[in-house]
Amino acid sequence: MKQIIKNLKLAKLLLSSSSILKEIHQNIEKDFSNFIFKDDIIFTFKSNSSYKEIFKKNFFTLLMLSILLEAKVSTEKIVSYGKIIIFLRQIVTSTDNIIDNEEKGTIVFKSLENIVVKNNFLSLICQDLLTKECLKISNGDSNVSNSIFEELYSIALSESLRDSSLYEKYPSSNYVLNKIHSGIGGKLLEISLVAPKLIEKNMLLYKYSSGLYEIGMSLQAIDDLFDVREDIDSSKINLALSKFLEKNINFELKNFENLDKDFSICFLKEIIKSAYNGFSILRNNGFPISEHDAKKMLKELFKLRGLEDYVKVIN
Repeated sequence: MKQIIKNLKLAKLLLSSSSILKEIHQNIEKDFSNFIFKDDIIFTFKSNSSYKEIFKKNFFTLLMLSILLEAKVSTEKIVSYGKIIIFLRQIVTSTDNIIDNEEKGTIVFKSLENIVVKNNFLSLICQDLLTKECLKISNGDSNVSNSIFEELYSIALSESLRDSSLYEKYPSSNYVLNKIHSGIGGKLLEISLVAPKLIEKNMLLYKYSSGLYEIGMSLQAIDDLFDVREDIDSSKINLALSKFLEKNINFELKNFENLDKDFSICFLKEIIKSAYNGFSILRNNGFPISEHDAKKMLKELFKLRGLEDYVKVIN
């Protein structure tokens, strides 16, 4: 990892966050051990994982924990916030699994065969554990969990608007950004700081939150760029396709095969610029991440997503 992060302060934050994440995972395993079906549960995280493995699989979780550390939140509270983040992620992932008929996430049931049943059940458990953790850390203030579920509703609303059958004409890129990506991209990353913002009342967290929103928007745009064919086949609205159709107004969607390379590179450069803006918001508010660090991280994320051929676009 030294080759990835040369910034000593950032490297120390991420290393400390990886140790805290291991403690968070142990706490989650303990929570699930209270159920009689505990032996039917598989956790995809491993307590003995190396820092390198944790960095690759949990980069954005480490970033969240590092932000909390930099904001001087106590380690004990960060463990609770980390649990809330993971429960949140699993709730969203379980919903996506039902939509896409998949089985992703950090928690899996061995014996439940039906995709809908196992994901609904897991989502219910995570909602319960999330609510209990919110009440515990907020001294019984139900407003914290209520605020999280209100944000989840916004994300769900955005996801529901992805259905292309809702539209007579393909939506504009501005519509996709403001009505769809704002939820499934920006808020999906930003939601991790809802609880700490309300409880800590630390203005620095609000400033960091806006940076995370920009980064989340960029990540969703990257997904759209490389999932165009898949989104067409599953009748989902796609930002890259929307921009392509705006530039090619006489093009018929039924004739689509793939995006041309020049368009893809131009679109990708726009995305990277937006991601840099998100990281710069963090940096301008005291988070120790240089532009060089941001570039290195984006390159690693591209490699993790199998996009090695596009790493050279990041400069």
